[in-house]
Amino acid sequence: MRALLFALLLAGPAMAAPGDAGLSAYVQGRLAFADQRLDVAAKHFETALRSDPQDPDLTRRAFELALAGGDARLAYRMAASLDASGKGTALSALTNAVAALNRRDWARFAAATAKFEDGGSIAIIKPILEAWGLLGAGRPEAALARLEVPTERGIARSYMEENRAHMLAAAGRWDEAAEAFGAIVATEGANVPRLRVAAAACLVKVGRRDAAITMLGGGPRDDAQLAAARAKLLAGRDIGDRESGGLLLRPADGVANLFLRVSADLSRERANPVSLYFARLGSFAAPDFPEALLMVADQLARQGQGEQALVALRGVGGERFVRPVAGRTSAILADAKRMDAARDVLAGLTQRADVVPEDWMRLADLERRAGNYRAAAAAVSKAIALLPTPARPEDAFFFFLRGSALEQAGDWAAAEPDLRKAVELSPDNATLLNYLGYSLLDRGLKMAEAATLIERALKAEPDNGAIIDSAGWLAYRQGRYDEAVSLLQKAVAAEPADPTIADHLGDALWMAGRRIEARFAWAQAASLEPSATLAPKLAKKLDYGLEVAARLASR
Repeated sequence: MRALLFALLLAGPAMAAPGDAGLSAYVQGRLAFADQRLDVAAKHFETALRSDPQDPDLTRRAFELALAGGDARLAYRMAASLDASGKGTALSALTNAVAALNRRDWARFAAATAKFEDGGSIAIIKPILEAWGLLGAGRPEAALARLEVPTERGIARSYMEENRAHMLAAAGRWDEAAEAFGAIVATEGANVPRLRVAAAACLVKVGRRDAAITMLGGGPRDDAQLAAARAKLLAGRDIGDRESGGLLLRPADGVANLFLRVSADLSRERANPVSLYFARLGSFAAPDFPEALLMVADQLARQGQGEQALVALRGVGGERFVRPVAGRTSAILADAKRMDAARDVLAGLTQRADVVPEDWMRLADLERRAGNYRAAAAAVSKAIALLPTPARPEDAFFFFLRGSALEQAGDWAAAEPDLRKAVELSPDNATLLNYLGYSLLDRGLKMAEAATLIERALKAEPDNGAIIDSAGWLAYRQGRYDEAVSLLQKAVAAEPADPTIADHLGDALWMAGRRIEARFAWAQAASLEPSATLAPKLAKKLDYGLEVAARLASR
């Protein structure tokens, strides 16, 4: 039957034998999968399986599609079927464990977890799952004993430390939990708002309110979760609740968070189908855990399944997630070239009574992405109007972004004051120094000042390819062609995918008399998706050489 199914699939759905519902469903399932409709594909595979219920390949495929598509009912049934047939996998064992978790059947949870075997990097999750199961069964001391934190630093220690801290809090051992979370925040957890909120919540429990306020004052600037927790704490309200999103006191939340972290770690370098499976398991473990659906949406979007990601985002509730959901939704819509819809989503944030500068900056970024540079600058102006006065050093990038948008719009007169303001506010920032210096250089304006700015930027970041390019282009404009070639070759090595830098190298090689190499550099630039402005210039240089191309461009 299997060979026939594949042959008919390749021939197309019209080849399905009349009346063969199983065969038709299988073909439709494969087509739905190819069209990235995972939930639909899973249902077709379930139908196909009824005609051949003992087929382990169909069962496994139906299981994986149900898991990826978010169909918990079908995923649980297929995982149980795989286990009963002796064809279970590590993934089906975890799914069986989550099904038991939903029923709070801790004996079944322990049995399913015991079947999980993985010799790779995610083997660390087994003892953590066992510990959450023991906690759920009312055995907190046994749970904590199961989590032996390694002495050496690494991912295993990080996982153990975080989950042990949450379990100490769940066991009511607040002093120890506060110390555990504080140690995590002092190391790799410094920029994880959720861990700071958890640490602060534990500090409040032991009467250290001032220390809790200090804890919430650190971390990422203007983070919404930290800001909301600070406001609640200052108002005398509890920050140890689920709404604040710090502590994980329920086994379901702890297991969900564990799976979400695995999902994030597995996809750190590239999109990974297994990452989606773990994100879905997290959403199954705690359906009311908003972070789970956010992770599901992120994984779906990374794998090119934008419509499915939007469905997941629509299920995320809670005021704390309004901005993250809007940001992700607009990005997915923009990727799908639905710019008006993306713009409407972000415009909604700017109409809120609690609008913040970052709301306007999201809209500015979208307009810049769409090539609407004046609209982008206008949005940044709205953000700047919400900033405190006088401007602070950390506000430099607002002026830089407005200035760069105006510069890209061709309005140098309006752009220059903003770019100078940015440098004034943050005089040691290499990016700001370089942008202003290169902008002056490229226009042939205030060349001595341009050279000074670029030199300062290069001193601050000598390995930055964009800044090396500026230094090379400065040498070119000053007629030092051999030096320009040397610098621009370093810039290309640092930024091999930048067509502008490759173009600059071609010009320098041409003027240094190395014309074959120059054409090679221009050809390389042309292959790197140059802008609509640069592409025709490269074509003329390749056809006619630098001097003729320059004369043609001036006509």
